[in-house]
Amino acid sequence: MTSRAHFCSVAVLLSVAVFAQQGTPRRSAQPIAAGTPWQTSAIVIESGVPGPTALVVGGVHGNEPAGARAARQVSGWRLAKGKLVVIPRANEPGLRAGTRRMPGLTKERSDLNRQFPTAARPAPVGVLATALWSFVEQLRPDLVLDLHEGYDFTQRNPKSVGSSLIGAAHPGTADLAEAAQAAVNAEIDVADLQFVLKQRAINGSLIRAVVEQLRVPALILETTTKSQAYAVRARQHRLMVHAALAHLGMAAHGPHVLLGDARRDGALRVGMFSAKGVSGSGPRSLERLLRDGFDVRRFGARDVQDGALQQFDVVVFPGGSGSGQARALGSAGRARVRSFVQRGGGYVGICAGAYLAANNYAWSLDILDADVIDRKHWARGRGTVQLAWAEGAGAVLGTPKKASVRYANGPIYARSGDAALDDFVVLATYRSEINTNGAPAGVMLDAPAIVQGVFGEGRVVCSSPHPEQTEGLEDVVRRLVRAAAPRR
Repeated sequence: MTSRAHFCSVAVLLSVAVFAQQGTPRRSAQPIAAGTPWQTSAIVIESGVPGPTALVVGGVHGNEPAGARAARQVSGWRLAKGKLVVIPRANEPGLRAGTRRMPGLTKERSDLNRQFPTAARPAPVGVLATALWSFVEQLRPDLVLDLHEGYDFTQRNPKSVGSSLIGAAHPGTADLAEAAQAAVNAEIDVADLQFVLKQRAINGSLIRAVVEQLRVPALILETTTKSQAYAVRARQHRLMVHAALAHLGMAAHGPHVLLGDARRDGALRVGMFSAKGVSGSGPRSLERLLRDGFDVRRFGARDVQDGALQQFDVVVFPGGSGSGQARALGSAGRARVRSFVQRGGGYVGICAGAYLAANNYAWSLDILDADVIDRKHWARGRGTVQLAWAEGAGAVLGTPKKASVRYANGPIYARSGDAALDDFVVLATYRSEINTNGAPAGVMLDAPAIVQGVFGEGRVVCSSPHPEQTEGLEDVVRRLVRAAAPRR
């Protein structure tokens, strides 16, 4: 009780330290480890109103990408008071390589979260840890949150720290941890999947160094990679970060701002569905292809319910299972997607996303005048097929470099003739087919492969095959996404 009362008094002092006259909010970027292979950036968000300084760090371990994604989302937030500093990608080379450790270093020096000061070793070890620690010392934050991921749920597998909040011995940590824990667990119904509190961060970690050396409240927020999509884990991180900031009176809006002030000027705002029903390498390929001129964020089914679609110009539903994506969205979520498109948003469906957009399943979005035919043989096979580019498609697609494309059980379309929907325009048809697993021959031949339609004020573009996973069709993918963009 004494420690919590002490922190409450600190929080009250911080929350009342405001001026009557509000200053000008500012955003800036500051390099860390500049000129080295480890260079990264800190985003500094100043509210213009005096208050606490909070530091959020993501990507310390390169194989824990949801923390980096969440930190990037948080870097677009606005504040009611104080200053928020976000380092989205602390271990940039590790994130690029997808490895936990820092590439190219010895085992003893390659785990970044073991290189910060300890009682026995007061100086950090290595270029990156030294640069990060110098930055933290100069910043002197009032709160530090480090976003990580465990490989399994700690309540089911104690060898992992997934789904936990890890603190260290500081009187200000308990209330922060309880606020963050309550916020994230409010969305988790299964008791042994909920987040639990753990008391001691490992020696050499950033959080423990912050508490022991700087006497500052700090927490590691650990989500779980097992059976959970990026968007779910990033959302959990956002919920916990928001709860901690709200506890200090810093939050100016809710936790589900995915772009905010972090969006790139002039870039097309693209949301990509990432939840149950999405699988394969399509999402990674799309993110790689949509770098220049696009600003891509992944979102999940709960984000749809929270109105996240309104932050985007175009939403992409990638490969996987159309029915699985429909179930993840639920009827209310599907209605929100329909409304988004009807009001002028763009929709791109690839394979499973093309199934979802169709007009003749109970779970269809019904935003495209297309029936899926030969539904009995939907698993007709995988391989490479040939396309014929439709006359006039060049206005949308440019001049594709090749006509072969990867196919993986995509829908075979026919016009549904629904009077409530406009006819779609065919951009490409199938010139060869795959008909394994008992599928009859001839069904794919000359059937629409890539189409464009309208629904209300919005544009719908669907591809049965996978151009995003086909070398030589990279520009086609970018053009398809732009073709779905709202009419200006």
